[in-house]
Amino acid sequence: MDTEHQRLTLQILIGSAWVDHTLSEPEVTYLKQVLDRYHLTQDNELKALLQEPVPAQQTERWIVEFLRQTNQEERLKLLAAIGNLLIADDVVSEIEHDLLDEYHALMAQIPDDPHHISNLVRNIGSYVNKALQTLANLP
Repeated sequence: MDTEHQRLTLQILIGSAWVDHTLSEPEVTYLKQVLDRYHLTQDNELKALLQEPVPAQQTERWIVEFLRQTNQEERLKLLAAIGNLLIADDVVSEIEHDLLDEYHALMAQIPDDPHHISNLVRNIGSYVNKALQTLANLP
């Protein structure tokens, strides 16, 4: 996995962690471990994302970019990483649970055949935006 792909993965993870508008200490610890694993602990842009909530629209753009350039195995790895992140604090809120379900449903719709992906990607942005907005607006 190249550095840009690793950065994109981290951006999605951090954006996903902010879906409930807070980062718990275990979530921060998990994210820092992933940053360390990818040798990105000194990346100022990624460190800044840990400091204030990431807008849902930004996470949406990162997900669309990620889905455009990955295969099913890479998507499943991202889904597993998001799951690990969301359970890091031993509490999975309803918003976080719904987010994981939405990501899984979205990724399951994407075929590995590159000829079909371009048609699907056009619709992904609005789907992800709707899902993230719905989740972010839950009480």
